[in-house]
Amino acid sequence: MKNYNSGGKLIVLLFAAINLAIVAAVSAGSGYDYSRSELMGNSGLTIWRSADFGNDIGLSIYIDGIPITTLSRGEGYRAIVRPGHHQLSVTDTPSPYGKTKFTHRTIDLVPGQNYSFTALWEVETILLEDGGYQFHGFYR
Repeated sequence: MKNYNSGGKLIVLLFAAINLAIVAAVSAGSGYDYSRSELMGNSGLTIWRSADFGNDIGLSIYIDGIPITTLSRGEGYRAIVRPGHHQLSVTDTPSPYGKTKFTHRTIDLVPGQNYSFTALWEVETILLEDGGYQFHGFYR
């Protein structure tokens, strides 16, 4: 006797494969930058915390001296910021050596552009490197 359920299973499997291909095509490329229409004359800012930054250490982010957020392991920060001259400051929290040290970076944001930085842990300092981190974890 012939089994007629195999045709239905084939259709379901084909439908699942098409959905997977569409999701992969939509996720291709960076996909994490704001579009020009989203920015509307502002600038996009993304800050990643590197994976080897530390387990029990957070990364506190300040823009122009204003505390923004603290990132834990696997998190990133993404925002739309007004263009112009800004001071980006980061620090570890809590400070493992009892001394809070800030890393400052002056940035000039241009309207319609996206900027990405990665915070890296060095022996007693934090480095802010240009470019985004390859693993895109959670945004805050």
